[in-house]
Amino acid sequence: MLALLVLAILVGGVLQRVSGMGFGLVAGPFIVLIVGPLEGVLFVNLAGATASTLILGRVVRDVEWRKFAWLTLSSLVVTVPAALALREVSAPALEVTIGAFVVAAMTLAVVTTRLRREGRHPVDAAAGWPLAVTGTASGIGSVAAGIGGPPVAVYAVLSGWDPKRFAATAQPFFAANALAAMVAKLVLSDASFPSMAPWQWVVLMVSILAGLVVGDRLAPRVSATATRRVLIVLAYVGGLATLVRGLTGLV
Repeated sequence: MLALLVLAILVGGVLQRVSGMGFGLVAGPFIVLIVGPLEGVLFVNLAGATASTLILGRVVRDVEWRKFAWLTLSSLVVTVPAALALREVSAPALEVTIGAFVVAAMTLAVVTTRLRREGRHPVDAAAGWPLAVTGTASGIGSVAAGIGGPPVAVYAVLSGWDPKRFAATAQPFFAANALAAMVAKLVLSDASFPSMAPWQWVVLMVSILAGLVVGDRLAPRVSATATRRVLIVLAYVGGLATLVRGLTGLV
């Protein structure tokens, strides 16, 4: 189990550093499959917040704090209601929710990427309400599935957000979003962290750092197209596997 967790974390960390997102989207479904939905999502929140915080030190100069504020405040509004709702959800139903969310979010991201290629940006980048909607969707996704990135990525495409500033601004938002979701679930639901020995936790934290270091080295050498293809394939595989296991449990 530890080896599989390390592998998922390494891949997620690399993608997070190279593309600005991807830890929860790629590593999340596999972690859920390994340790279970409640413990897995909570761990994804912790690991994702750690990864984003570590990356922030490298990109803080490019953060757009106004957009960060809009996204964070709107996500915090839904954190507590979403955490309370989790108390009534069974483990298989939660797995179905996570898997379906990953597949739907990835499909939406793929579709909106085509709009970027066509140079179409239907969302006003100066307006506040699209950021509020994005933050709300991201907050719900972070609590339910440990995945808050896809709504932000979709907004970035639809508004024509500069990729460099998007990747930078996403880091403090993902960290704040994941930490809020983690605290809310620990206090308001039955969620708990996976039971592991202290040395195993150290190994997992080192794996996060190692993934970011590798991603830092690969970032200048790997094309955005190749990164996107790997992210899409892994996200679909993990999402569909989680969805199928959840449906099997319900049946």
